[in-house]
Amino acid sequence: QRAENDVAPCAVPERACTEDPSQPICRFHHLIDRYEVPAHLSVGPVFARHLANRMYRGEYFAMQVDSHVRFTKHWDTDLISQWRSAKNEMAVMTVYLSDITGSIDPVTFENKHPSRPIMCKTDYEGHGKMRHLRHGQQPEGRPGIHGEPTLHPFWAAGFSFARGHFVIQVPYDLYQPMVFQGEEIFQGLRGFTYGYDYYTPEKSVAFHMYAVKENKEKRQKIKKF
Repeated sequence: QRAENDVAPCAVPERACTEDPSQPICRFHHLIDRYEVPAHLSVGPVFARHLANRMYRGEYFAMQVDSHVRFTKHWDTDLISQWRSAKNEMAVMTVYLSDITGSIDPVTFENKHPSRPIMCKTDYEGHGKMRHLRHGQQPEGRPGIHGEPTLHPFWAAGFSFARGHFVIQVPYDLYQPMVFQGEEIFQGLRGFTYGYDYYTPEKSVAFHMYAVKENKEKRQKIKKF
């Protein structure tokens, strides 16, 4: 979504492609679809992700990822390899990503973070009608299972990688305006009833820039509408 007088659209390169065709947005423009929504018409993340689901056109894999995420070198082939190691057509690689700070080598862009998160810390929050399940900050540790991803019980909206049929079988509900908390429980339950299994990768391929430590000030500069 974009607000009036906001920064340039993300699909517009810093320099014209005729001047510098080596820019990623120029090299891969033919592989990118986008749908812009004026900020004053937006109705929350669930409907936005519903729109993204409707842009699916039969690709073999489908991935959903948060903003403020950085990937390691060769993340795509690494992630596909880890997905295949599960030997499960209904496998979904999904987890709350670890913090970016100190996790990716600034020169080689390789993973420097030996531990990986696993989703198991969830509890009720709120009171009365507002009481709902919510995932907390998830524990991390070195994987105890090697050569394949580890099963865990929950699905994460901030990182989800699966066969494309996951988007068809478990599409986002368009009738949930302004919903944020509870989205992951709802999607996770629906996916489970369709037979999908959730895994955390043995090795992280992406990291999130949370509003903590040295990145706290950067994130606070983001406009809120």
